Amino acid sequence: MRIFYRVLIISSVLIFVGHSSFAQDTVKIQEVEVKSNRSKVEFNQAARSISVISKEEIGNSPAKTLNELLEFSSNIDIKQRGQNGVQADLSLRGSSFEQVLILLNGVKMTDPQTGHHSLNLPLELLDIERIEILKGGASRIYGPGAFAGAINIITKNPKKSQGIIQALMGQYGLKKQAISASVVEKKHSHLISFSRQNSDGYIRNTDFQQRNVFWQSELTFKKSNWKLNAGQNEKSFGAQSFYTATFPDQFEEIASQFASIIGEVNQGKWSIEPKVYYRKHQDRFELFRESPSFYSRLAQGGFANNFGDTVSWYSGHNYTQTQVYGAEINVQYISKLGQTSLGMDFRKEEILSNGLGELLKKPIQVKNEDPTALYLRGAERENRSFYAEHNYLGEKLFVSIGAMYNLNTDFEDELFPGVDISYQITKKIRPFASVNRSFRFPTYTDLYYKLGGAKGSINLKPEESINYELGFKYSGNTQYAMISGFRREGKNLIDWIRYSGSMTTQAANLTEVNINGIEVEYVLQANSLLQKIPLLNKLRFAYAYLYSDNKSTGFESNYVLDFLNHKADLLTQFKIANHLFIDWNFSFQDRRGEFVNANGQSKFFKPVFISDLKASAQQKNLTLFIQVSNLFNQSYFDIGNVVNPGRWISLGMSYKFDFEKD
Repeated sequence: MRIFYRVLIISSVLIFVGHSSFAQDTVKIQEVEVKSNRSKVEFNQAARSISVISKEEIGNSPAKTLNELLEFSSNIDIKQRGQNGVQADLSLRGSSFEQVLILLNGVKMTDPQTGHHSLNLPLELLDIERIEILKGGASRIYGPGAFAGAINIITKNPKKSQGIIQALMGQYGLKKQAISASVVEKKHSHLISFSRQNSDGYIRNTDFQQRNVFWQSELTFKKSNWKLNAGQNEKSFGAQSFYTATFPDQFEEIASQFASIIGEVNQGKWSIEPKVYYRKHQDRFELFRESPSFYSRLAQGGFANNFGDTVSWYSGHNYTQTQVYGAEINVQYISKLGQTSLGMDFRKEEILSNGLGELLKKPIQVKNEDPTALYLRGAERENRSFYAEHNYLGEKLFVSIGAMYNLNTDFEDELFPGVDISYQITKKIRPFASVNRSFRFPTYTDLYYKLGGAKGSINLKPEESINYELGFKYSGNTQYAMISGFRREGKNLIDWIRYSGSMTTQAANLTEVNINGIEVEYVLQANSLLQKIPLLNKLRFAYAYLYSDNKSTGFESNYVLDFLNHKADLLTQFKIANHLFIDWNFSFQDRRGEFVNANGQSKFFKPVFISDLKASAQQKNLTLFIQVSNLFNQSYFDIGNVVNPGRWISLGMSYKFDFEKD
């Protein structure tokens, strides 16, 4: 607790020192509308802790993928299982990877099989306009899944007809190509992008291939706007020790498709926002990789490798298909009393699998697979949510109060209320506070998984939490600062645990787990202060400290009690010459918890200092760049037994061109 209060006091002093030192700023930081409530509000007015990553930051970042971009974001913990977007578990404010909701243009992309698939998105960084990171429970806004927060990825609205070509190559046989094209007319615009990348892998069984296609059309009418999205993401990758070190030679192949229609209809003081969407995800997981260099299928059953090791008990691979159908509607009315919103949300989740769900009456053949590949099990559930919210925006006071009532076919009905308040003390300083209740349903993996020493539980209850937050924001012309303290009181949190002396990892509800923390964020753009620091063009700093009231006594926690105690991020941009830039990111991460290695020994996570760098030269429409991930060649684990790559150097180019009009 002493550390918590010391950091709070020191950070508060820094913010107010910044306020007095930079009062003469003249260039205003860009304002955006964010979805911190059912209705959009100005970023500076939001009574929540929110971070926004702009398209300029995305374009300049040393990151090659969304996963790597979020690695250096405030209080986000990206546990990577391989670089370059292969797979990563995303945690926010010490949550598990299942407790953060991922949205694409406000459409839920959560997969009911497992949160390991949350970042399987058909996007490249060049498709993204900005990323909004809402921290703290958000179930009354976004429904189930936004247990610890939500990340909303907003795609670009093209302003002109243009094409972009990108190419990259690097160590370990890395190759990547991407192309994006947009056509803009007066009443409609269209965007389509394709990309593919592959690598031989940085160690044995870490090779991968990826392909993405994304399409977007926007239609503008007199009183309405419509956005149509569709995309496909395909990956196949060696999954060395991804889920267990006992059987390291794993492999996974996934394919996902989605489509959505998003509308906004305006009629005077009324507005209606309808959404419909569909998502399909297919997963093939091989506990023993079937290929000439690894394992071969035996005629009498089982598998064997080139060294003569036989696995007779392993009858075949895991096949899973999920489908999600959803529809939402949000109705808003603006009056003298503020903004009133009412909404409904329907979502149906289906799963077919040979290992997850209840037994089917008749097996279903898995398409394009071995004749022995059958879906033997399945399940489905429906969820309905009803929302109500009112936002009052006075001259200085902002209040948002609302609730969501949820009905699910598999679990009990629940009410989830919340309130957010902020008050403008001065033109630039605004304190805020919020209290919100949130929840998450178990995934089908939590409920049914039984393979390779792991066992789910059909008796799991939904997770619940109450989220408290108190903070201050400073919004200057060229700088932004925020400090907040928060507490998440969790009940029935779902974790995969291993009791001392046991070789089985099992899903269980932990009775009570409370996470406390403080986070600080500071952004400084070019102004009189930076002009005194040679070459420095922009700076962003973030720090988060987390601690829990609970410890894993008598068992090893895989997710809930494995979080970053300390995380500090520094993002800088240096302008070396008119057309030469260096973007240099740093992150210090001190992870709590331990893991059992392949030899059965208990190991603690060690603190790590990570740095990524990008140097780029721009000349008109052509940009040449060099990217270096893990610049100082650190050896570290985000997840037990899954070693991250060392230094990884790549070279690339990007070329933009305008389409000529008749």
